[in-house]
Amino acid sequence: MDDLIVIRRQSRRRPQFWFKAIFSLGIWLLWWRNNYLGLTKRSLVRHSGLFTREERAVPLNQVQDISISYGIIRRMLGHGDIRIETAGSSGTEIVMKNVDDPEEFRSKVFEMIDEFYDEEGGAGKDKNV
Repeated sequence: MDDLIVIRRQSRRRPQFWFKAIFSLGIWLLWWRNNYLGLTKRSLVRHSGLFTREERAVPLNQVQDISISYGIIRRMLGHGDIRIETAGSSGTEIVMKNVDDPEEFRSKVFEMIDEFYDEEGGAGKDKNV
């Protein structure tokens, strides 16, 4: 009875594991923050890339279709994929995955397109008068 047996619980996770996990999460967070779709008065701009930058701009007057796709779980969460097709191209020009509230984004794009054509038409009327 004089012998005392001590059992210590040791973590199987070494410091290297935690360093890799935090580093991977940081890289993913940087990628996520640098991957976005912007809407201006004249165009849609897609920025992507962490180490190499890729930018694709599509003028609003060339947007033909904006389609949204999502599964049942993503629909309940309010996330979806947006595909933008333009005039003069055979396929989808811009694809953005996991967009928050894609219907609202699509309606804002169509509002901006309407404003673009109203602004363009209004400028043309002023010049002819």
